[in-house]
Amino acid sequence: MLTHWLTQLSDRNPQLLREIKGRVTRRHVLVTLALSLVTQLLIVGYHWRRLGAASAETSASPMMWRLWWFDIFNTTTWLALLLLLFLGSYLLVGDIAKEERRGTLAFVRLSPESAQSILLGKLLGVPILLYAAIALAVPLHFWAAVNAGLSLLTIANVYALAATSCSFVYTFATFHALGWGAQAQALYVLPIPCIIYFLLWLFSFYARYLGLPANVYDTVLIASFKPSSFFSFLLVMLAVGSFGLWRGCIQRFHLPPLRH
Repeated sequence: MLTHWLTQLSDRNPQLLREIKGRVTRRHVLVTLALSLVTQLLIVGYHWRRLGAASAETSASPMMWRLWWFDIFNTTTWLALLLLLFLGSYLLVGDIAKEERRGTLAFVRLSPESAQSILLGKLLGVPILLYAAIALAVPLHFWAAVNAGLSLLTIANVYALAATSCSFVYTFATFHALGWGAQAQALYVLPIPCIIYFLLWLFSFYARYLGLPANVYDTVLIASFKPSSFFSFLLVMLAVGSFGLWRGCIQRFHLPPLRH
């Protein structure tokens, strides 16, 4: 089954298979699994202690339990976004710059594989262990959201905005790395994830200002996604920006770097 799956992946996107083979080792998988599970336990343990302190003063009501689950959902959301936006862009820039220095990216450009396929393999394959760590936290995240009383549509909107934010930041990081070549540094990309993260936090503050219910006002990601809302506007703008940067990456791929 695994051999058949790898053969299909090799036919569809050889670059993605190369990235996976270079990163997915038994040791790396075990470390990723351990870090993800330990982090989840720390989050639950921290909020459990807070619940214990609160219930010592008053009995734990159903609303208190909903707020407890929401705190877990909220903490997991922002921590996952922090890792995806900052660590993911760092990994992409570092990988492309390293391949430019070694000259391996020049050989990849000579392959019959399309620029779109190669870049997609990079975007999906370079942060593959990061994706795995986040994916391991999805069950806890989803279960916390359901127990906090959030609708399935709201949860889907959370994942949609997170995916769109990552898409924009990753395509920008790739575009920068292709332009600067071996001189590319993640430090120059850092302002973009900072801005995106700040915008999400700002909208979270705005949602609180609007007076949303107590169990939902602490994060922008679960606010109302009406067509006229700022949140839908952000979602659309990030999607449009990602598409434009993606087209730029494809055009930039076969051109020499601006800096050597």
